[in-house]
Amino acid sequence: MGEAKVMYKLEKPQEGLPHGIPYGMAVGNHDQYPSQFAASGHTALYNKYFGVSHFEGRAYYGGHFAQDNDSHYDLFSAGGIDFIVIYIEYDAFDEQQDEMNNWAAELLERYADRKAIVVTHYTLFLNPVAGTNLNGRAPFGKQAERLYHRIKSHPNLIMMMGGHVGDNGEGYRQDTYNGHTVKSFLSDYQSRPMGGNGMMRLMRFDVASDLVHVRSFSPYFDYEELDGDSNFKVPFLREPAATRVYDFNLDGRSDVMKFQSGNWFDRNGTLLFSHWNAGGVPAASYFEGGGQTLPAVYNLQKAVYTLQNGQQVALGEPNAIPVPADYDGDGIADLAVWNPTTAIWSTRGQADVKHGWAASTPVPADYDGDGAAERAVWRWSNQTWYIAQVGNVPFGEPGDVPVPGDYDGDGKADICVWRPTTGEWLIHGAQKSVKLGKQGDLPVPGDYEGIGRVQFAVFDPERKAVLLESGHVIPMDAAVAEIVNLPFAIKTYYLDLLKK
Repeated sequence: MGEAKVMYKLEKPQEGLPHGIPYGMAVGNHDQYPSQFAASGHTALYNKYFGVSHFEGRAYYGGHFAQDNDSHYDLFSAGGIDFIVIYIEYDAFDEQQDEMNNWAAELLERYADRKAIVVTHYTLFLNPVAGTNLNGRAPFGKQAERLYHRIKSHPNLIMMMGGHVGDNGEGYRQDTYNGHTVKSFLSDYQSRPMGGNGMMRLMRFDVASDLVHVRSFSPYFDYEELDGDSNFKVPFLREPAATRVYDFNLDGRSDVMKFQSGNWFDRNGTLLFSHWNAGGVPAASYFEGGGQTLPAVYNLQKAVYTLQNGQQVALGEPNAIPVPADYDGDGIADLAVWNPTTAIWSTRGQADVKHGWAASTPVPADYDGDGAAERAVWRWSNQTWYIAQVGNVPFGEPGDVPVPGDYDGDGKADICVWRPTTGEWLIHGAQKSVKLGKQGDLPVPGDYEGIGRVQFAVFDPERKAVLLESGHVIPMDAAVAEIVNLPFAIKTYYLDLLKK
């Protein structure tokens, strides 16, 4: 009855919410008798206070699975987005797991126009290293893993969350399938003093900046945890491995940046960061997850990365080329280099891989939509894209510039070239090309307007501006060699072409 008294407070009518704040619950082992049994046990007390009859008639209540309300779903809209939230009962002994998973899949198909959040009692185990989301994925619970693989093919699925696991009680992971990413969260503070000290989690969805702000706090003690797995941000719908590129200020849009004498400047000429003593070339990427591009440089002679915090990481051999990308699909860009002499890819924390030829340009990207960048090269002699573990695709002509990117917003990188002689952008498989730019301009694709796909764009050194396919112009006082918004390897290849 105590739980009902607490939750019923949410049902107080408010302006625009005649049934109060929409809410739902995922039944867990402490709601089941005997504990752990989803079908052979019963949930009489839970259904007494939170049963079908209690929620029927509420505008947000969608319906339920089987004969009771142990698994159910809600429908609501906020921020101009329609949502479905599916709550699935804990099923430790797999008594009805397949049936519930199929029910969830049917709902995702029926409500394909709604972004979906799935709540289970036990979704994740703890982060590998407490206090941070940066040290690998938290493992799925058994039931949640089976559920994810059953429903991952539905592109409207965006999140999973749950509890059950105490101790530090926090975990995070993300998984990508066919170009769309699902983020999973654990928050459970029951094992802390006084049953958690009133700790709770608040997630705020910032649609304009395409961010989810996560906070963990105790209103009872007026206390907030600020460590890396308690207070953090993650992208909402667009991922840095696909469309969210060069977003240095985390506003959901690509930012034009220049690197001059070791200093990083935005389009207003504001100095944002300095690597003045590192002696490197720009190699920015999303090294801490969360969708934010962070400055970094790679010293070609010393084979050393210098990060934003000043940390130095030796990697590769002299004259290797920086190719940072998310090669393991955990949502965090890895420090990596490619050696054009040996064709060896060296990635921090991963085994070396040989792929490519000397006379090639490295073009790593997520071409198959699994969330991990494939090691890939564009070979100059035959204009063929050699994508490791995917395939070889001839595309382009001599003098073209490879510019892979997610130009259609499907979460996968498209094979694309820019032809300086004609100003054409050509995408493999597309029926038509788009003309933008001229010889001497620099291709700088990115999502500069926050439209959810990479846009064709060029930097015109004569006009001192970035020209977008939409017709918009972004002023930028810089030289071609100073612009950051094209991977170093591709920019070097193009500048060498201009000298010939």
